[in-house]
Amino acid sequence: MEQEILHGIENSVRPISIAAVLSVIGYFVSMRFIPPVMQILFDRNIYGIDINKTTVETRQQFSKARKSGAEFSDTFKKLVVPESLGIVVGGIYLCAVLLALILAGVPLTKANGAVTTIAVMLLLGFVDDVLDVRWRYKLILSVFGAMPLIMGYEGALSVAVPIPLRDYIGSAFLYIGPLYLVYLVAVCVFCTNSINILAGVNGVEVGQSLVIGIASLVYNLVQLRHVDDQTTTEQHRVAIVLLLPFIGVSFALWKFNRYPSRVFVGDSYTYFAGTVLAVAGITAVYSKTLLLLFIPQIINFVISLPQLFHIIECPRHRVPRWIPERNVLTNSRNGTILNALLMVFGDMHERRLTNVVIVFQIVCSVLAFYIRYVLAGLVFERVV
Repeated sequence: MEQEILHGIENSVRPISIAAVLSVIGYFVSMRFIPPVMQILFDRNIYGIDINKTTVETRQQFSKARKSGAEFSDTFKKLVVPESLGIVVGGIYLCAVLLALILAGVPLTKANGAVTTIAVMLLLGFVDDVLDVRWRYKLILSVFGAMPLIMGYEGALSVAVPIPLRDYIGSAFLYIGPLYLVYLVAVCVFCTNSINILAGVNGVEVGQSLVIGIASLVYNLVQLRHVDDQTTTEQHRVAIVLLLPFIGVSFALWKFNRYPSRVFVGDSYTYFAGTVLAVAGITAVYSKTLLLLFIPQIINFVISLPQLFHIIECPRHRVPRWIPERNVLTNSRNGTILNALLMVFGDMHERRLTNVVIVFQIVCSVLAFYIRYVLAGLVFERVV
């Protein structure tokens, strides 16, 4: 018995240690390659200007200069920010996570669907950066991008029934079957796009993704200490291997994207980040807990619905409005959580607004753990 326990500990520590080392390597490799790629993207005309630091007149002048092909003035050169840097860290991540899976001895059959889905969504994000794909097509492509993950899903197709409802259901578990797979596709599509629409200020896309990624890592580590099923343990190990390199490369990108941003992450990062988080949650079968970690994104999505469905006018950019005289952001009356926070707390500097969003994300993550491990105990016998 003692040998089995020691063997189980070794099986968990080895892949986690390998993934942790590759996470650090991924961080330093990202720090090394982001600067030269910034110049390459600029040379390929993949750049923009920060609308939270420029006036409408300045943006119009910039657009005219860009369309005419004229050489930028020194003023415009200072405003140019390379974008779509997510493709860099996404590529580094894929190399790191594949190497981690191989070195850790994880059967690739257990992770090939996950890695394929991440790669497809990273590519879709980069295509969106270059071609500006319409929302309806992005949603359709997101569904197809999730297919490799769903085809390799090995978890249950039933849900636990709360104790008060079992007399009505007649069972402790409710079998949903294929509808559960439809739910998982919806989770993947939501996570992928929800990071994308909670955006618009320096550092917020990477910041929220880092918080959710770290919270997901903590959850999987906690679960490893409690589960006694070998299959479930393996699922959590795979999720940890997927998450650790993501945290490493994201932290590197955050150092360039935080205020004042030197790079824009682009849809390539937001799609990549949302997909990694969703893939980890579905692989380790904690999709419902994952949605608890996405409380800010759910709130942002709900208050965005009237504009997303064009019930009310939806401008191209729904970010807060910049007041240059005071160098603060104010509520632009668009349906986003950024504008909601400005409406509640008043005008604030862009750096402070990002910090408020990140703090809110951390608070919601703590709340998610409280719901998962404390409140769930009121309606379920076992919550670990």
